[in-house]
Amino acid sequence: MLILGRADLEALLEPRALIDALEAAFAAHAGGVGRVPARMVLPVTDDGVLLVMPAAAPADGGWALGTKLVSVYTGNPARGLRTIHATYLLLDGTTGAPLALLEGEYLTGLRTGATSAVAARRLARPDARRLVCFGAGWQAGFQLLCLATILPIQEVDVIGRDPERARAFVATWGRRLGVPVRVASDPGAAVGAADVITCATTSATPVLEGRRLAPGAHVDLVGTFQPTAREADDETIRRARVFVDQPGALETAGDLVIPMTAGVVGRSHVAGDLAQLVTGAVAGRTRSQEITLFKSVGFALEDLVAARVAYTRAKADGRGREVSF
Repeated sequence: MLILGRADLEALLEPRALIDALEAAFAAHAGGVGRVPARMVLPVTDDGVLLVMPAAAPADGGWALGTKLVSVYTGNPARGLRTIHATYLLLDGTTGAPLALLEGEYLTGLRTGATSAVAARRLARPDARRLVCFGAGWQAGFQLLCLATILPIQEVDVIGRDPERARAFVATWGRRLGVPVRVASDPGAAVGAADVITCATTSATPVLEGRRLAPGAHVDLVGTFQPTAREADDETIRRARVFVDQPGALETAGDLVIPMTAGVVGRSHVAGDLAQLVTGAVAGRTRSQEITLFKSVGFALEDLVAARVAYTRAKADGRGREVSF
């Protein structure tokens, strides 16, 4: 079995290639190809859960198969640890034989950002230049990287709870993106001037106020995945044309569950899912002044695609470490 660590994945997974691979996979999924059961969520402590995310899909004339184990502990930053720890096991779907064990944090971060980019290709205005990012942590960086891959981003404003962490974040990502990245001096004004707003926080209560959104803005929500937590308020959802990564989000995403339960919007307010969006079964942005929104809770198909891309490239490039059990 091949072992692929973070350094291997950083070398093997190129954002644009992964964005394209995910788009093709969602298009195939729209045709009923593949098997992706609901994610299992096991509460462990007051601040921690374990997620188990299996998926199977046709690949190279056979089947791809794999599962991710991911723990999410929201109290970890105070312990000096990352919020997310994850491992991915890739198998041969035809024989069941294990193929690779992959470090899952980088895999999760990049596939989440790449999935947002797939949606933004159809929901953000093609001339989007101003990006606002709520959050200055691990996932926020992947959102910037992938959104800037497919949009002509020229400036980024960051809104974070910890000023020191936010300053370090903007210094790092300003160098990586090659565009001005700064801590927002006036968060409300920054949101009002933004073409794209991405939220990658662990906040349980809204950080984004819909009244501040400018016509034509695109909102990307990736930080929360439980029905009791949300990053955007009711007004954000009410004003937007809404898409989700997968239908299960209507049951698990607090950004949608909370306003639907309160009667602010109905289930029909959600225009469609990502598979419908990429195939054109449901239109994305319909006019330049429309506010659009993509809510992602994570979908096991995304992990499987990213793991397959990494494994295929690793075998071709001779990367990773082979082990025997």
